[in-house]
Amino acid sequence: MSKLTKLGDTDRIDAAFNRVLAAEAQARAQVEACRHQAAALIAAAEEQARSIVERTDRRLRLVHTIADARVAQALHALLPADAPAAQDADQETAPGLDAAIEILVDEALSRPARAPRCT
Repeated sequence: MSKLTKLGDTDRIDAAFNRVLAAEAQARAQVEACRHQAAALIAAAEEQARSIVERTDRRLRLVHTIADARVAQALHALLPADAPAAQDADQETAPGLDAAIEILVDEALSRPARAPRCT
């Protein structure tokens, strides 16, 4: 009879061990599935970040283009019609250019505009 009891115990132990091994295999599969899901989430987040950077760069280029046009308009408005070209600017035109730059900086920083300096 003692041999039968030992056989029954062995079968129960084997069954318990098999359940543990099956649970471990299932847990490993779930961990692997989580790794794949995490990798997919990271890849999507990286793509979204690249998209945001590209959109921001496009917007900044547009802002620079608009600012360049405003600088040209401000300079045109401040300089007399017979003013020399920008590359020919000398000490007489420099104050007008400085005033235009100050006005644009004030506008860009949303500060109250200063009255242009006349020199």
